[in-house]
Amino acid sequence: MLDRPCTKVGCSREAVSTLTYDYGDSMAVVGPLSLAREPHTYDLCSFHAERMSVPQGWQVVRHQVLNNS
Repeated sequence: MLDRPCTKVGCSREAVSTLTYDYGDSMAVVGPLSLAREPHTYDLCSFHAERMSVPQGWQVVRHQVLNNS
């Protein structure tokens, strides 16, 4: 476990996803928690990752890890 907190103000939950914005393409990308903290990205807990919204006209891309069990 990487033990990083959610970056949303006032949230103390553990981060499970990383959010990246691509302003040029009007896109927000939510994927698995990155291995290292990166500038211009946001670590989110599952609550905030699922409820994230973007401006009208933007799209959200969600990358998920699939288990082969």
